[in-house]
Amino acid sequence: MNDQSLLNFYLHMREKEAYQWNLSPASLYLELETREFLTKHFNVFNGMKALNIGIGVGEWDDYIGYLLNDAGSLTSIDIDSDICDIFEYRQKKEGHPNASAVICEDFLTCELSQDHYDLVTMIGSALQETGEYRKGLQKISEVLKPNAQFMYMDFDRYHKKEDLFELLTELKFELMHIEEYNRFSNVSFYCMKIKKEGIL
Repeated sequence: MNDQSLLNFYLHMREKEAYQWNLSPASLYLELETREFLTKHFNVFNGMKALNIGIGVGEWDDYIGYLLNDAGSLTSIDIDSDICDIFEYRQKKEGHPNASAVICEDFLTCELSQDHYDLVTMIGSALQETGEYRKGLQKISEVLKPNAQFMYMDFDRYHKKEDLFELLTELKFELMHIEEYNRFSNVSFYCMKIKKEGIL
């Protein structure tokens, strides 16, 4: 990884199709509501350990890192080595004050510590891209500490929220809060705050 690769990454974000979406009201609305949901419904505390599944361009991970700065740490996992390499390099070059610990593996099969994280987040198309809806949620349940929390954001076109409701009890999850966002019909989505049940 080098500066030329990083420049290519920045320029790719300015390609016609990507740039039009990135500047659109619908894209800004999605980012605003998703970030606000996290800050409104999840509390940061000292020693907090968070995990985000699916890095993409990395802006969500950047944001979580800033929220946790001086309090907690973030681990970011993605199966795509190019995404992981450019994200890690970019955060270093930009001087992110609380950079992610990056894991380049398949979340579904990697060896993560059980009951390790206080917060797991998964947003956008991340779950859709795994192709394993139930298995992905099961793995999230396993890596969360008892009574820890999971922020899940998804698009209606990928997974109906009712599909998740059916799995909550089975996977030892409790739905704490849900908000639906339909201002732009082409990006209808929802955010959920979900808690892993504690040990009885």
